[in-house]
Amino acid sequence: MKRVFAVVNILALLFLLTAVSLSCGAGAGIQATLGQEFTLPVGKTATFESESLTVRFVDVITDSRCPAGVECIWAGEAQCRLFFTLIGSAAEMIVVQPGGDVYARDYFIYYKIDFKLEPYPQEGQQIAPSDYKLMMTVSKKGS
Repeated sequence: MKRVFAVVNILALLFLLTAVSLSCGAGAGIQATLGQEFTLPVGKTATFESESLTVRFVDVITDSRCPAGVECIWAGEAQCRLFFTLIGSAAEMIVVQPGGDVYARDYFIYYKIDFKLEPYPQEGQQIAPSDYKLMMTVSKKGS
């Protein structure tokens, strides 16, 4: 009976360890470095370990950018919701990408954020919410 109990405990432990490692891998984020560009897909988090900083790309609130190949009166814009944490404090931020295939800039505390939302709209094509990604570079102000 003791052997059966030991085998059951070992199997349960192996199952638990496998489940924990799979769940950690499924939500794994991106390790980023200040001053270097990285790609952040919607729903993912980038971690800057040297700064105790994380940024999560929550969603695209609106995307009214004028599609490529179309003449528009207004270039439009896209609004993206980001969630920052810095040394245990959290803040939500809405960044705005103007129409045109250009980088935009915003600031969070003492960090400069250069970003561009991709893909850029094309005439007659819908962008699935899960297809969005931000090309980003985060650096300290003044650098």
